[in-house]
Amino acid sequence: GRILGGAGFGPLPGEKDVCELQKMYTLPEARGTGIARRLVETVLQHAADHYALCYLETFGNMTRAQSFYRKHGFEQTDQPMGSTGHISCDVFFTKRLRKDTQ
Repeated sequence: GRILGGAGFGPLPGEKDVCELQKMYTLPEARGTGIARRLVETVLQHAADHYALCYLETFGNMTRAQSFYRKHGFEQTDQPMGSTGHISCDVFFTKRLRKDTQ
């Protein structure tokens, strides 16, 4: 009955057919339990119904998060996308959501 994490997606302003993974968090006691995996898988499944690509931004010091995203098929890119307003994020990832797109 307790919320241990959350995640969502929304359109990436300035980009067509691209969503942004937003607010992907779990409480420390939920880490390593598979909850984060289920969250990201669920979000990405739903996002694929509406978008071809998923984008996210994070911080360079969040190495565990970066490892998690890579494990779930995200690839690091050199440049930010869209107009997120997250000017302090310095690490960027994308993941293709549908096989019929590049």
